[in-house]
Amino acid sequence: MKIQTRCNQAKYILELDGRLDASWSAYVDANIEAAIQGGHHEIDIDLAKVDYMSSAGIGVLLKYRKKLIGVQGCLRVIHPTENVLSVLRLMRLSELLVGDSGEAVPSTPTQPSLGFEHNGCQFEVYQLESRVPLKCEFLGKPELFPRGLMESSSEFRVPFESTAFGLGLGAFSDGVAEKGVNKLGCFGESLGVAGVVVQHAADDSRVPDYQLRHEDLVPELRVLYGIFCKGDFSHLVRFEAAESSKGTIGYSEFVSKVCDQLDCPNLAFAIIAECASVVGARMLRFPEPTDGQSHWEFPRIRDWLTFTSEQGENRKLALVVGIVCRNPPETAKAFLRPLGEDEHFCGHAHAADFSYRPLPKGVLDLTSTVRSLFEKDTPRSVLHLMMDSRPIEGVGETEFMRGACWCGPIKDLAPAN
Repeated sequence: MKIQTRCNQAKYILELDGRLDASWSAYVDANIEAAIQGGHHEIDIDLAKVDYMSSAGIGVLLKYRKKLIGVQGCLRVIHPTENVLSVLRLMRLSELLVGDSGEAVPSTPTQPSLGFEHNGCQFEVYQLESRVPLKCEFLGKPELFPRGLMESSSEFRVPFESTAFGLGLGAFSDGVAEKGVNKLGCFGESLGVAGVVVQHAADDSRVPDYQLRHEDLVPELRVLYGIFCKGDFSHLVRFEAAESSKGTIGYSEFVSKVCDQLDCPNLAFAIIAECASVVGARMLRFPEPTDGQSHWEFPRIRDWLTFTSEQGENRKLALVVGIVCRNPPETAKAFLRPLGEDEHFCGHAHAADFSYRPLPKGVLDLTSTVRSLFEKDTPRSVLHLMMDSRPIEGVGETEFMRGACWCGPIKDLAPAN
């Protein structure tokens, strides 16, 4: 089997030459998967040079047809030979696979209000209907955390309505917590957006837990400290980094560029992105009171915090919630960390990572897109995004390949009462 590829406008075409049987179906499968991971969602399979196709080959085509329909894409067979077409007709699949079936029409987005390019990464910016300006509130005293002085008795209760989003050190309510027991191990990295809250407890929990808003059930977090916002996002930014030198764009570079283009020094955002890597840390256990030594110092930090050890081939789909600020006010500095070399550009973001799958193109609705993540999969972890810029050992930062970013300027930054 030989495979040649070419592009024809929006279509990505795989020209197959040989027998599409069990011996070669895995090879065809890998090539279609690589095309999808490369950002191609409209794929034609040219079978003009294929005289034989078995059920194994047909199974591969049906598998990816279904996968692409799920992201508003399509896969179709073009130029089938008479032998192949005869098999498809006998199996009553010719109308489904050959040409347009009418079931997988790609979404047609409205025209972006702004399009630009940065180091090979393509951006499209769409204006959203925004009625309520974004306001962010800083809860708790994060400076107590590394000293082991936090107590669950100082927690805040935060309901996540549909227009609320944020991140922090949180826990879901349970019977033990309601009785006032100081159970700090149930707290961990948390994020919430679009009526979904996900949290990874710093105990023996191997996977995160989550709650979805449904009917009268509104997810609620008990929060020791965090950043929480209400209001409407004003813009949707779609981005594609396939043509950049690395095929990716770093998290800090991405949010900095969006801030610049929107002329927005303080930005809140929710990002869903296909990632080459997700770099961050999360708690293994809650820090205990110190004897004067900081919990951030090595090697003590390894006792309670786990870090991403390497990037490697680590493709994932990630849901990221956070804020960034240029020259943040004093009330916000304890909640933020510098992003890169510019100490005046600071941020805080958490990410829930999922197994890799392609993200639909075009204009997306935040609520339905977020909920679809949890309907089709469960998150693997919740991480505090970080940058490891050490010259040799450092693993860098989270790298985006493509995705969608709902964002807006923050009108007000306020500490909790």
